[in-house]
Amino acid sequence: MDEAQWVDELYKAFWRTLPGMLHAEAQGLAYTLGLSPSRDVPWSAVFSNEITLAAPALLAEAMPNVRGATVQDALLAHLLAVIEAFGTDRIKDAQVRPTWQLEAILAHVRRARDAALGRVAPGVDDPAIDFAGADDETLRAIEAERSLLASGEPAGFGRYYELSLGKQRVGFPASIALAHAAGWTAAQREALARLLSSVWLGLQLHDDVMDWQDDYQRGGAWAVVLASEHHARGQGEPEERAPERASGSLHRATGTFGAFATPPWGIAATPKAQSEPPPASSAPSPLIPVRRMVFDSGVLAAMLDDERRCFRAARRRAAVLGARRVAAWAEAREAQARELARCEAESPGFANRAHGLNAWAKAVLA
Repeated sequence: MDEAQWVDELYKAFWRTLPGMLHAEAQGLAYTLGLSPSRDVPWSAVFSNEITLAAPALLAEAMPNVRGATVQDALLAHLLAVIEAFGTDRIKDAQVRPTWQLEAILAHVRRARDAALGRVAPGVDDPAIDFAGADDETLRAIEAERSLLASGEPAGFGRYYELSLGKQRVGFPASIALAHAAGWTAAQREALARLLSSVWLGLQLHDDVMDWQDDYQRGGAWAVVLASEHHARGQGEPEERAPERASGSLHRATGTFGAFATPPWGIAATPKAQSEPPPASSAPSPLIPVRRMVFDSGVLAAMLDDERRCFRAARRRAAVLGARRVAAWAEAREAQARELARCEAESPGFANRAHGLNAWAKAVLA
């Protein structure tokens, strides 16, 4: 059974444990949360990459001594953690109505998530695998980011890395717990944390480039914030960007994963089943000067180049740990980011045009 089938079977087994009155809503949860165009789309088809929902299963290749049942529990904990993070975020962001059914399902998700994690690493006391702490920290991360984006104030890449990595906490506990089950040393677990940091930050960078115009119209976009910072600097020295150091220092800084935490959108949600209309010939008039500022700043090419650097770091770290499939996946993402960054630097706006055309083609030609 491949990871996609595993994800769908585990989620099906989960919702079947719920009270009967919640079954229909649980089956169509991705649709309710606005992550899929219909109730028939399984969770394995919601995201554009396999690692978002199945990271522990992909990493298990490097842990051959771990029992299959333990890997399954780690995958279940991770899968439910991602789903819960999206659900909570959509409710707090008023993107979905908090019905009693939805809130009841998310409560069951949290309980099942925590129970599964407890089976992976029973008795282990490590803040890095504490979902309860992550839940509290998540809210602080989300609120800090939203406050910054709403303020309209410029901010640099350092702040962007800090908040983006902070939102990723949900992507760590299950895989770190699996490493505990495998008997990995503290040094190996830190290397794994660095690998995951590189992966999640790379995906976040990609998401924030491709969706920046929609994000801006919904209330704020990092591309605009970073472009404003570039504009404020004028002809001064360019800001140093070091995504590898940001991902590398995250674990060491606090012993957990930074002052903030998980992500709903930070786990790079790019629903591959959603369709978009063909790219418009011109942007809405209020967006035109903003687009000009963003494109002229070169910040999108810089973000894509940082994405490339993140996936390069992920590839190298995965290879060292023996996670060959993750290394191969990261290598492909590195090559894609390299080409996008090159094209964006040569023709500002290329990445957004290509993304829009690709989404339109999928919708029309599917």
